[in-house]
Amino acid sequence: MAPAERLNVVVLGAGALGLGFLGQELTPGCRVTYLDIPAKGELLARLREEGAYTFNQTGLSMRPLRVEGVSGLAMDDPAAAEAFDAADIVITAVGEPNLPKVAPTLAAVALRRPAGRPLRILCAENGVDIAHNLRTAIEMAAKRDLAGALLVGDTVMGRMCKIVPDPAPPVEPVAPGLDWAVVAEPYFGIPVEAHAVAGLQGLPPGVRPQPPAVFSASEDVKMLSHNGLHAVISCLGFLRGRRYFDELRGDADIMELARRLLTEEAAPALLKKHRGAPPDGRRAGLDRNEHLNYSDWILRRVTCPILHDPIERGVRGIMRKLQPWERLVHSVRTVSAQGIEPTAFATGLAAAAEVAQRTGETEMSFGEVLTGWCKFDREKDEGLLRLISRCRKGL
Repeated sequence: MAPAERLNVVVLGAGALGLGFLGQELTPGCRVTYLDIPAKGELLARLREEGAYTFNQTGLSMRPLRVEGVSGLAMDDPAAAEAFDAADIVITAVGEPNLPKVAPTLAAVALRRPAGRPLRILCAENGVDIAHNLRTAIEMAAKRDLAGALLVGDTVMGRMCKIVPDPAPPVEPVAPGLDWAVVAEPYFGIPVEAHAVAGLQGLPPGVRPQPPAVFSASEDVKMLSHNGLHAVISCLGFLRGRRYFDELRGDADIMELARRLLTEEAAPALLKKHRGAPPDGRRAGLDRNEHLNYSDWILRRVTCPILHDPIERGVRGIMRKLQPWERLVHSVRTVSAQGIEPTAFATGLAAAAEVAQRTGETEMSFGEVLTGWCKFDREKDEGLLRLISRCRKGL
């Protein structure tokens, strides 16, 4: 049998996630073209000319890795339309607030598609129902129901990535002559909603299509045990004047709260909620042992000294992370819905509201943040509101 033709993938966003995670997991099995704003022109030109870039992988040590088989174009380049039309998959890595801005472009691409060749989009943004919301925005821009001509699916992005300005050895710049670098941890595999890639041949091994029940479990694990943990301890560390996540290893009470968050709140809630979601054909539900091992592993990853992740990255845009569909509110509600008191998550949510006030991201009162922004109902969520307010007093 002849080998499958390499897939053409367009990645919207040549930032930390696109370069630090997607590039390595998609190549060499796919031809990857990065599209970004004209301000990224110098990087995009290097990608186009050299067909490669460098990112720095952490772990036990820092090591530069070269990713080949890529190109780059500015969104206003006439060749961008050709790249879109040739794409077997488009992946958005622009951040949830920017998705409405790219919806008209994606609508135009979908409308140009010939019958039987749907536009397949994978969303690499954090949050719940991202794909549903993007599909709605695209169809509004197209002014029609695109039905099977448009397939949009969510993904689970499990790798921590960051941009480092003015890198010094052993960290190498993303391309020779550029004054910034991409640093990313070693983590492999991208769960995606299976319907968005159904029927495509030649998917790279890093892309893992999952049916709805399995994907829902993968997404919840990421939102609670990764994104939720990251947000909670970053806010607590910020309030204590810490600058990097690895410094938190010396804060015994923060690490104990993180342990309780993972093993006494997130793990039992997730195992109960997703006990019927088969991760493979051999067993039903999330596996207790694997998930508890993951809970220990993720805390060590987040606080890795080699990654040396700045806490500022965790609290940046904290009001966005307090939205009802985002990691903090979603985690509190998910744990509570399983009959478990989400004390650690509630402490982190209270800390996030405090961070938002101290940094000037909001002028709302604490109560207004909870009810007006997080959308907790004063009557239906009375117990959660009391818990969050009680946790605030202990900050």
